[in-house]
Amino acid sequence: MNPAEIISESGLTKDEALDAIESAVARALTHALKASVNVRIDDLLQIILYPPGGGAPAVLAFDDINRKLRRHVEHQVDLELQLRKTLKEAGHLKELRGYTAPGEITRVGDDGSLIVTLEIADHYRRLILSGICPARFQASHEREHYRPGTVKEFHITSVVPVMINHRSTRVRVQLSRISRELPRLLLQERSRIAGIQCLKRIPGAFSSIVTPSRIPKHIINSVGKELKEHLYVSVQEAHH
Repeated sequence: MNPAEIISESGLTKDEALDAIESAVARALTHALKASVNVRIDDLLQIILYPPGGGAPAVLAFDDINRKLRRHVEHQVDLELQLRKTLKEAGHLKELRGYTAPGEITRVGDDGSLIVTLEIADHYRRLILSGICPARFQASHEREHYRPGTVKEFHITSVVPVMINHRSTRVRVQLSRISRELPRLLLQERSRIAGIQCLKRIPGAFSSIVTPSRIPKHIINSVGKELKEHLYVSVQEAHH
């Protein structure tokens, strides 16, 4: 195990990566050797083993451990680094929750879930993210008609780190086509009018919208066409 190489490829800061490596090695070896273990990394990885019955601690190099256990430890280090990186990424991306984004449907899963590629402008860079829209968050009138390559607008409802098959972690961006917020957000984004509200929505039928000022008809029509539903829009003047 080469700590310097692992740190440079981890996508984390040096301190973050060192902490992840030390924690993963100590946890894996404590469990496997049934003894207290401390780990220190200077240039090389150093293992300090405290015998269960007391006595002087033994200082081991990584190569002193048998090959099978070394492989197990390396796997645990990979998992821990990936988890820390995913948590860090989820922390950066959590501000996307509550926004809309256009996404290209790349696959329709066996359970009806849509796997969607999102392209989002974020602080002078473009992020390409993978999102999922479960069948329960799809409008019933659209479910049978989604096709790979189609671009739709989605409401980002959550950004969370998830474990995949106990082997890897990634950020899951969960999407919805049926949220009450979606028509409001799309109208607000396209008209630049703040304070729009959606009082009621039946996906695929209608949305009841209240706005503080008039929304241009072509914008209302474009959102209605996107959602395949009628938008009832009324202007509610502010009272002074």
